[in-house]
Amino acid sequence: MARKKRPTLRSRKRTQQARRGLKDRGLELGILLLAIVLVVFLCSTIRRWTQTPEKPLPVERKIVRVEVLNGCGTPGLAKKVTDFLRIKGFDVVNVGNAENFEFPETIVVDRVGEMSNAWKVARAIGVNNVIQQQDLDLLLDVTLILGEDHDKLEPFQEILGGD
Repeated sequence: MARKKRPTLRSRKRTQQARRGLKDRGLELGILLLAIVLVVFLCSTIRRWTQTPEKPLPVERKIVRVEVLNGCGTPGLAKKVTDFLRIKGFDVVNVGNAENFEFPETIVVDRVGEMSNAWKVARAIGVNNVIQQQDLDLLLDVTLILGEDHDKLEPFQEILGGD
């Protein structure tokens, strides 16, 4: 039987050197890879710092959906007010008569829980009577009930005075 040849000291040293060489190359490749990642990171950070900031997107202005109801019985009043509100940029989605004609004052009613919409309408027509009665079934934001004081409202002086 042939005897297995024992590795010599010299061949063992070569094997160890080869293994160390592989480890060293792996370590060098790892360091090189980390260096590349670091350079890319630094470049992107510097680019972000030097770029001018983007302008923020404009805030979408919500169009307020309004219902105009005649609560005083003056013929054609709701139509005239509807025209006025549309000129002011409101979306009048319903025009009609209130449940009765006994409203002494004009009232703005918030229907969706956003009082800011009701106040926009109130400022546009010059009233301070704003209340909240939510009714999501109406599919509108604000109800405007015109009262007996409609002829005293500053914004309507011009459009109502001519008739």
